[in-house]
Amino acid sequence: MNKLLVSAIAGAAGLTLLLGGAGTFALWNSSTSIAGGTITAGALTVVDNAAAGVWKSGATEIVLSTYKIVPGDVLTYTKKVDITATGDNMVATLAVAPASITATSATTTPDGKLAGYITKSAQVSISGAGITGSGPTYTITPTGTGVISRAAVVTVTLTFPKSSTAGFENDAMLGSVNLGALAVTLTQTT
Repeated sequence: MNKLLVSAIAGAAGLTLLLGGAGTFALWNSSTSIAGGTITAGALTVVDNAAAGVWKSGATEIVLSTYKIVPGDVLTYTKKVDITATGDNMVATLAVAPASITATSATTTPDGKLAGYITKSAQVSISGAGITGSGPTYTITPTGTGVISRAAVVTVTLTFPKSSTAGFENDAMLGSVNLGALAVTLTQTT
């Protein structure tokens, strides 16, 4: 057979298959509404409460701006915050925002060293109605309107570590750290 005749037969066969197959895609189909309802996303916020916080060295209340920290000191800052949590199965991690502990001067080595010591040792805990667990992970159980704890209490603990090696912390002598923007973060984990 010649090539032209073979090509014509192949083309006709292909056209027949295409036209014949066009009707085979018609299938029965039906749908119904099953009224699943509405879902709403929850929320998690922590905001500063207007009440003033309290700094302490041990059990003694201090004025931070006049206090001279030395190696071995443990300072605590207790502050009320308002938490709003809406949502089921709310688990969150609480942390001190490391960037909120800053050296007073970026160009002064003692300031940076002191900030580094304090940042590494920073710990935080929280207590209040509807909050359970131990740091850094807490379970937050919303109730009613979702406000689980008006005026929850946050405690930030900052330690200036004391080495057993004499003079180890000398690099932080006369250092200064700005805690004016001290911040905590509450991050949902599940």
